[in-house]
Amino acid sequence: MGRIFAGILSAACCTLAAFVPPADAATRATATVNGSVVDQVTWTDADGRIRTVALKREGNGNAGHGGYAVQMTYRYLKNGVLTTMTVNPSDAGDGFGYFVGHERERRFSDGSNATIAGKIFRADDSPLGRGFPVTSRIVPTTANRVIIEYKLTYPKYGTVAPNGINPDTGEDSPPLGTSAALFKRYDLPVTITWYFQDGTSWPRIVTQVSLAPVPGPDRVSFDLRGPYGKMNFDARDAHINWVFWADRYRFQPNTAPLTRSTGWQWNRANTGARFVSLLASGFEMGLFEPTPYASSGIRDGYSEARGKTSATYNGGAGCPDQAQKLPCDWEWPYQSAQYELPYDNPLGTTSSEKMAWGSTPYYGTSLPSVYDGVQSVPFVGFPASKVIEYQVCLVLGQQLSWGLTNIVAARPPADYKCAAR
Repeated sequence: MGRIFAGILSAACCTLAAFVPPADAATRATATVNGSVVDQVTWTDADGRIRTVALKREGNGNAGHGGYAVQMTYRYLKNGVLTTMTVNPSDAGDGFGYFVGHERERRFSDGSNATIAGKIFRADDSPLGRGFPVTSRIVPTTANRVIIEYKLTYPKYGTVAPNGINPDTGEDSPPLGTSAALFKRYDLPVTITWYFQDGTSWPRIVTQVSLAPVPGPDRVSFDLRGPYGKMNFDARDAHINWVFWADRYRFQPNTAPLTRSTGWQWNRANTGARFVSLLASGFEMGLFEPTPYASSGIRDGYSEARGKTSATYNGGAGCPDQAQKLPCDWEWPYQSAQYELPYDNPLGTTSSEKMAWGSTPYYGTSLPSVYDGVQSVPFVGFPASKVIEYQVCLVLGQQLSWGLTNIVAARPPADYKCAAR
């Protein structure tokens, strides 16, 4: 597998380096796609082929809200003939690129564990960002780039006063009271900016979450799962064959298709970037952070499975909380297929193509470090700037051996081919 991987990587690097993109090709135009009025961005990728992303506008007669992608296209070779792949060919569906953040479950004085949103406010602790109004701005830039910015406010529920947190267990110490007067809804400004650039294949998506409405740390506590959504990236309804990801270690299933009974390995050191990808019927969608893991600005949640294999995790018995060989759903570092697989059939597959990012659920706290199941790592959950910022690049293409996103994320940063910021 190593020789195959190295050969593909070498060939891909050489092909991309030879291309010189034409000037002034990146454009933005108003269009109607899948029944929605959109800003359609067109640019020339690293292979000299046209790609597009249709970003839904707010208003303009559109149902619901905007600020996310409803369709994407790219060109690829099929039997030697250049062919267009249309991602989400006929239905906007959930779309992709909006923000979601899950609140951490808290410990209450009545002995219960629940989110503040659910227990106190009877509200969703992780609403889909596509359900909130956005304002948009076309950011001035150079001729070969298009930059579109979206702003929204996203609710997070927390305490009025800071509450203690046990650095060893990560639990509230003391437990939270149950009076509604102790809690408050904080509306956090969120900015999502898409970057497109000629000569690069992958759009860059930068997410900024402002903690400005929160007086200080240890009121709110949540994770970061945007960009989030579903896109029909294989233009069919085929089952998911493979899921790959990398954080401290690289994860891969042993067999395809993906089921809850699939064996796996999550113990090979990752020397490249963080990433997650899904593969179905010869096509792929993935996200990667455009920096090596050692320089990552994101911190992971806890997972007992990290650094292990299906043979060594829980003595080979699989998830102790669910009937599956896969790591427990909550232990996956990035949300994707784990909640889409059927729970009543251990050999059942899924064709649901959900893709999201992921992190520790302690953003908003003062914890100086977080434990990922292998080691504690330094952590800044409440920056002095009160802005949490991270960025990912979006990969779409034909499946290569062991994954296109896998290969891209293993390259040196100069070869990521992601739009510049």
